[in-house]
Amino acid sequence: NYKLTPEIKSWGEVWKVEAWNDFGMKRTVYENNIIDASEVVINWWESSEEEFEKMNIQNKVLNNLVKKEIK
Repeated sequence: NYKLTPEIKSWGEVWKVEAWNDFGMKRTVYENNIIDASEVVINWWESSEEEFEKMNIQNKVLNNLVKKEIK
């Protein structure tokens, strides 16, 4: 799923991009035009497995740090 929303910011008009991948991970960014906004969505979907693996690795590292901190 994705949602592209035009917004007015102090620096001008931008597109708010909200994209979810198959793993339920969400990315929100702001782009200057609709073409760049669409590319963000496509790139997010294409890299969803890689991003999921990165998240799993980060979670393992954080869990290990917490375990060490508790000891």
